[in-house]
Amino acid sequence: MQFDVTGFLIFLAFILPGFLAQRARYSLAPRSLKPLSPVAEVGEFVVAGVWVHVTLVVLFRLYFLAFGEQHFEALISTVSYLSLPKFLWEYRAFAFTYLVLSLAVGYCFGFVQGWLIIKQPIRRWIARMPLPKRMLKRVGIPGFLQEDPVWYFVLKQKSAATMVFLEVEMKNGAGTYTGRLTSYGILDDSVKSKDFYLEDVYFKQGRLDSFAPLDCDGVLLNFEDVAAIQVRKGEPEDFLEQQSTVTEDDDF
Repeated sequence: MQFDVTGFLIFLAFILPGFLAQRARYSLAPRSLKPLSPVAEVGEFVVAGVWVHVTLVVLFRLYFLAFGEQHFEALISTVSYLSLPKFLWEYRAFAFTYLVLSLAVGYCFGFVQGWLIIKQPIRRWIARMPLPKRMLKRVGIPGFLQEDPVWYFVLKQKSAATMVFLEVEMKNGAGTYTGRLTSYGILDDSVKSKDFYLEDVYFKQGRLDSFAPLDCDGVLLNFEDVAAIQVRKGEPEDFLEQQSTVTEDDDF
């Protein structure tokens, strides 16, 4: 059984940087809830890996233009005359350095992708500029659709410091909880069973009762048991003022 060097090189060059890029992206932005086939998922890795190598080639070209055009020409000449396995072996220190750089750039590339998905600067720029808005209206496009689930769109933070607070009325008269949202599952809208976790929780049994703090670290609830949820987002200093009055007038 002969070892396939070409397949291993493709894995190191394209799949691995693309995989790290996707992992970095998913650490910031939720992954698509639509299941992908293995071929489609590997295709995403390869596309991300190609962009990583394009970025590295541009960076190397700029570096050689600034510090040594003759070294770049010598490198291109060497690659042209040697076969790929022979080049990688004779210049293994350069190949290893390039591999490490591709992994680092892949992770950074995925991080930037996640940031763009969350912040959506182009979409926000179009929404603020009058000319693009008029052009979209002329072609009958009122705006851009959100691909994210409603559950994620409603509960996601506006910034790193934003705190999300919920007032949760349970079904069958099981009382009302209010507290700070710290965790929730990002699931499709069709999935009704969604867990979410509250801390600094207050509880009241009846609608006319007063909220009282619960002696616990937090409360894990499920959306299937919920009749209604009120959502309020704000900075930490804003909520401190709200929490000081929650037991006085039962406002959320």
